[in-house]
Amino acid sequence: MLDSRGLTHHQQCLVSGKKLVRQILVQFPKLCLEILYPTLRSPILLTPQQVTHFRLTPELFRKLDLIGTRFPLLVCQIPPITLASLATPPRGLEVLCPFGDPTNVGAIIRSSCAFNVTSLILLREAAHPFHPKSIRASSGAVFHQGILQGPGVAELHKKEVLQWITALDVKGGNLSSWKWPKNIRLLIGEEGVGLSKQAFPRILAIPQTKKANSLNAAIAASIALYSYRQQHPLAGC
Repeated sequence: MLDSRGLTHHQQCLVSGKKLVRQILVQFPKLCLEILYPTLRSPILLTPQQVTHFRLTPELFRKLDLIGTRFPLLVCQIPPITLASLATPPRGLEVLCPFGDPTNVGAIIRSSCAFNVTSLILLREAAHPFHPKSIRASSGAVFHQGILQGPGVAELHKKEVLQWITALDVKGGNLSSWKWPKNIRLLIGEEGVGLSKQAFPRILAIPQTKKANSLNAAIAASIALYSYRQQHPLAGC
């Protein structure tokens, strides 16, 4: 459960952090499977009846506790992630994400949840959304946000898929003056790599000074989502 292969094979994930573990136990009790304790002196957590409790050796616990919380770890069932259909028109605000860094994946999940993204479509290059670092960076939003599995970046250039995509990259039209359609599928360029050489029909860029090479990819995505919501506000906000 510490890498994508194990997460995909077992369909289980590790949740860490005092606040987050307790939050998931309350909000998603049916997904909770096991509690892993670091020492014999650890206080027993109140859990749903089906949850099994285990005490691990200190050495094993440290290997699993990637964030270094020293608080009991929660093992959860991963909710189903279905395949996205990109040949059909987008419905509302959809985001295509190729981020290979699990922390960046978690950050964009958190922003997607905050700005009510209809579907966050993780491309094949993206880190697993239920990697421990992704869960932590999402602050638990990964359990709330609608997530779909998409193809690889190269497959986005198929004609039936490409026509629906608007891309965000360091070079493109000024996002500040962009009139956002209500239904849009937004592709975020990977940090450092950017977009592939083949052009997308519409590319937007965030105006910035030349003092920095580029914004962090997750931050750039959040700015774009905020810009969209400026023109298409959430009800009651």
